[in-house]
Amino acid sequence: MATLLPARLAHVTADGSLPAAAGELVVQGEDLGAWIGAQRVGWDKLMPAQQYLLETLGIEPAAEGEAVVPVRRSQHER
Repeated sequence: MATLLPARLAHVTADGSLPAAAGELVVQGEDLGAWIGAQRVGWDKLMPAQQYLLETLGIEPAAEGEAVVPVRRSQHER
C-alpha cells in the first residue's frame, strides 16, 4: 500500500475525485478503483496508521453486507 499511496494522494490533492469502480481511472498503470476496492475489503488487515491515511483521502471500510469485489489483473493486462 505504501508505494501506491503517493499516486492516489497526488490525484486527490489535484482536485481529482476518487473512482467508484474499477476501470474508471488508471494512474501510472495502476487502476485506482481496483486499489480502493482492495483497501476497503481488506480494511481489518490494515494497520491503524494505514486506515487513517485512507480516511484522509475519503476512503472508508466496506459497509456490512456491501459487495466490493477487487479486480485482479495480470501484469500483461496492465
